[in-house]
Amino acid sequence: MFTANKYKYKMRRTIRALILAFFCAAAPSLCALDLPVKNVNGKAYYYYTVKKGDTLYSLISRLGITRKQLVESNPSAADMLRTGETLYFDVEKFGDGSPVDVEPEEQPDRTPEGYVIHHVKKGETLYGISRQYDVDQEKIVELNPTVRNGLKTGTTLRIPVDAVAEAPVESKVEEADDPTAETEVSREPEVATEIETTAELTPVRPPIEKVGEIVVDETEAETEGESADSVVEDRVERVPSIAVMLPFMLESETPDKHALLYTDFYKGLLLAADTLSNRGDSLKIYAFDTMGDINRLKALLKEDEVAGASVIIAPETDRQLAAIADAVAGSDTKVVNVFNVRDSLYLRHPEFVQTNIPHRRMYAKAVDAISNLYPGHVPVILRNDKGRNDKMEFINYLTEYFTSRGIEPIEVAYEGSLASSQLEAVTSEAGTNYLIIPSAGSLAEFNKFIHAVKTVRDAATEENKIAVFGYPDWTAFRGDAETMLHAVGATVYSRFYYDATGFDTRSLNQAFERWYGEEMIDVVPNHGVLGFDVGNWLIRNIRSNGGRFVPDDDSYVGVQSSFDCIRQSDETGYYNDCIYILHFTPDRRVQRLSF
Repeated sequence: MFTANKYKYKMRRTIRALILAFFCAAAPSLCALDLPVKNVNGKAYYYYTVKKGDTLYSLISRLGITRKQLVESNPSAADMLRTGETLYFDVEKFGDGSPVDVEPEEQPDRTPEGYVIHHVKKGETLYGISRQYDVDQEKIVELNPTVRNGLKTGTTLRIPVDAVAEAPVESKVEEADDPTAETEVSREPEVATEIETTAELTPVRPPIEKVGEIVVDETEAETEGESADSVVEDRVERVPSIAVMLPFMLESETPDKHALLYTDFYKGLLLAADTLSNRGDSLKIYAFDTMGDINRLKALLKEDEVAGASVIIAPETDRQLAAIADAVAGSDTKVVNVFNVRDSLYLRHPEFVQTNIPHRRMYAKAVDAISNLYPGHVPVILRNDKGRNDKMEFINYLTEYFTSRGIEPIEVAYEGSLASSQLEAVTSEAGTNYLIIPSAGSLAEFNKFIHAVKTVRDAATEENKIAVFGYPDWTAFRGDAETMLHAVGATVYSRFYYDATGFDTRSLNQAFERWYGEEMIDVVPNHGVLGFDVGNWLIRNIRSNGGRFVPDDDSYVGVQSSFDCIRQSDETGYYNDCIYILHFTPDRRVQRLSF
């Protein structure tokens, strides 16, 4: 059975509004809750502290109330449950009129300056504290600026006395159902998502505003002087699983575009899990919000779900990658680096997998493709003396390659825009074919030479053919620039190819919108499709290798990316050795070849 933990009952809450699905029968309220009672600001409340393993479904069944009643009293529970979080239920609403034993009220410390002192407990969130005192969150942040970086257990907060209310929790059910309602998530380490898919899974397409159930297992984080070195010594039992550790920035009211792209990546990965859910084996998927914080990351590395994972999908910063390398050293956990293109930890750590082919290797394969596709062509290098020649590293490699084989590339230097006469002067030798290669990949530079190239190419004879070779940047061109790529029959090399009009891409986009109620973010490469490809590759590999991830076991061709990993020795990690060669044809097609 393929799993990622009780998908039928433990549902959809991904990052910010990423939802999977949750259905449960509503249980009627029966009698007084079998819970202890305490006074909070002069009012009696039943209270319950969430334990590890609790779910929304198990709680409403145990307490004999409906989900709506629980969420009315505790709006934050609409998003998820956090281990250590306290849930409150008004005795007047949930009692049966019988006397209750009330614990002594906790009196907050008041300072001469007119503030209430609140000591942050494990599991508390800024949202929960603001509701307890009926204070705007911004007022708490103004008095306690460090809160902007997240809450830490034991932190002392100042709350203005005149803002303290009589009840810790007051809200309307509409707030819980509002898809735009603000959700606060503790900065403590969390398992943000644990999904289980089974053979009985029926794909669900719930409305986006309905937030599903998820249990968040939070463990107190020590953020001062933390070290991840002890993880290897206390290695937990490994289970087939994927731990996604990325800066989703859940606590941010306005997450930046990077955080939103990481969210799309994760959504795509979950779609891959659903696609592969009709199998008899099991696999768990966990997601952790690193918040871009190195100390938080180190704390998360000690979580069992991370230490015992088959694969960790890592964040992109060099420092955090290095911390993960220290934590997994000598283990069987593989670290998959999807987002940091230039990182070279795979050269020193057998556990690391670089999914992006290294630049030097990519150049070598691109030049090999040129030799195979355009034998006998003389390279013509275009260089704008007043432009940004950002592809000189590739040009230097290409020049060295051809020079060593007795072929001297021709260089055409121009200022501003290329004139067709300049290109005609060097491409007119009878019986010679030429390959035009610019030293820049940007759209701005492309527009400065492409019209001259098209003019000369259109005038060329069968005995004097002219071809055009370019860069991954060109795959993102749209409109007139894309039309020109087809008009000149351009060929480019790239680590990926996103065909927005292709059948597979359109089908995936439709599934994404059905699941999440919104389209994928339109960028190249597409992060939702990237997550789908990575998820398919990892899950298939882990299944076929008995719960272990063996990067060089088999290749995988995806919708946007392909993976074919190799390693240099037993002492090194793995890198993806696959690139695409893309040929833009005059009839508006793109031919994709894997090299």
